[in-house]
Amino acid sequence: MAKALTRHEASNSQPPQTTQPKRLSKRITRRELLAVAGATSAVAAVSLVGCAPLFGKTSPAPTATPFVLRRPASLYADATIPSSLASSLIDHLAHTAGIASVTSATSLSTQPDLVLTFGALPSGYSGVAVGPSAYSAFTHLRVPIENVTAAQARGLLDGSITDWQSVGAPYSLPTVPLWLKGLPVPQGVTLAQGATTYDTLADLLDALRKQPGSMTLLPVEAADWILHNLGVDGVFPAHGATTVSGLGSLSLWLGVAQRLIRQGLDTHALAKPLAAALASGTTTVDMIAVGDIMLGRGVNNQMLAHNDYLYPYRRIHDELMTADFRVANLECMITDLVPPPTDPSTFTFISAKKAVDGLVYGGFDVLTLANNHSNGEGQTVFQDMQNTLRDNNILHCGGGDNLAEATMPAIKTVKGVRIAILSYDNILPQGPFATANSWGLAPIDVNTLPQDIAAAQAKADLVIPYFHWGIEYTKDPTQYQQQVARAAIDAGAAMVLGNHPHWTQGIENYKGKLIIYSMGNFVFDQDWSEATEEGMLLHLYWRGGRLVSVRFVATLDVNRCQPRVMSPGEAINDFARMWTGTDMLASGEYGPEPEP
Repeated sequence: MAKALTRHEASNSQPPQTTQPKRLSKRITRRELLAVAGATSAVAAVSLVGCAPLFGKTSPAPTATPFVLRRPASLYADATIPSSLASSLIDHLAHTAGIASVTSATSLSTQPDLVLTFGALPSGYSGVAVGPSAYSAFTHLRVPIENVTAAQARGLLDGSITDWQSVGAPYSLPTVPLWLKGLPVPQGVTLAQGATTYDTLADLLDALRKQPGSMTLLPVEAADWILHNLGVDGVFPAHGATTVSGLGSLSLWLGVAQRLIRQGLDTHALAKPLAAALASGTTTVDMIAVGDIMLGRGVNNQMLAHNDYLYPYRRIHDELMTADFRVANLECMITDLVPPPTDPSTFTFISAKKAVDGLVYGGFDVLTLANNHSNGEGQTVFQDMQNTLRDNNILHCGGGDNLAEATMPAIKTVKGVRIAILSYDNILPQGPFATANSWGLAPIDVNTLPQDIAAAQAKADLVIPYFHWGIEYTKDPTQYQQQVARAAIDAGAAMVLGNHPHWTQGIENYKGKLIIYSMGNFVFDQDWSEATEEGMLLHLYWRGGRLVSVRFVATLDVNRCQPRVMSPGEAINDFARMWTGTDMLASGEYGPEPEP
């Protein structure tokens, strides 16, 4: 296209000049003409070679447009999916495979984009398996059986076994098989004709909590501490087991609407990150909590008599070693600065510094010191004990040079989970309570407790206060204990631990959180009654910040200081104290008022 001239150019332009070719003044020979022609052909050939790529290349194919959903995806988790798992899966789906965010759908009638189920997918959806989930046996919390075989589990479900006593329970308890509608029945399992089927998981779980003797199978992700995870073939999925029992496993399915697949959604890319939300992709922490460890008086005499500071723990050592983390209340002084009293009735509990060897052997990670027998010999002795524990890599809490130090948590990271333990005392100690400017123990103060818990939460994933409170030799907690425990839960505590009564006391479910009012004695020389010789060791199983299971292990102190695991038959009275205390508290009946 010709360039338009400006006005100035147009007015000064001249007609184009033609140039006439000049006649050659020299004749060119035929040889010279051929040489010139050859050179010209070579230059043309080089030019063509240089241009060859322009003729040989093809234009690249257009890139497929990545799938992007320009609105929140709707997801329906059916009745087989636990609510906690659904919430976690929604979080994992966000910003994955072109989906920016996800909202919950309440039913299939809304034609959701995505469906989650442990059962069968509805029509119109293409499914991809997210991952396996072990079938787990769950019962009412008070079923007094720890483990059955797979064959026995099938019998309990098909109705051929009608009483828990037939599989080892120490007393008669009728079985009550339950099932969840839509959940596949494992191969080899037949449901009893009288088995009650529930439409929703929430209804089934409510029935399990209310009906003594009830049992069902569910995905392990349904685990909650208010249910008892019954072992099958020695496998406890809710406790973090990586093996599968003879009942097998089932799959979590993600269904994707065909309309999204036609738009290019990659279902496998969408499902891949979801496996991390399943129990098999999440770390489980097994925490043991026990009650009072008193190493003075009769216990000290036994250690000296056997020349063995590990003696108190030798019968319980293997049980302690099964856990990832262990906490106890140390209700004595360990020091070489003051000799242990020889009076067999003394209330000054002292053992030599060498007694720390037993605490190390027992694997204790944290010891609480806020109690009425830990600081009676003065600040120097108390600090000496703190230093001994610290030198042996045992954390402690509940006492310090001032109130701020006494209320600081002991924090330990276990399998990537930061666990904070706080320690408080409500029983008048032999030494002082701490103040802003003086040493002592941390007192229970419901006014400042929320601040302490909030400060600990800023540094830890789980915050657990351990209180020294209540009335000795009683199974029913006081109203004051309940008020303090509930205040701790309201402030954000993951659960509550307590001790001092020397008996196992009732427990409470408050807003879904577990309150343990007293675990009783663990290592103590109170051999003058059954209740003071017995105690409760707790296995607390944490997964994803939730308490998913608790295992109550009844213990008996023998030889005045050696706790050992009791059999179900031996443990009947220990559990009876705990459950009757639980029922008394639930009915509004409280124990006597706290000591001054």
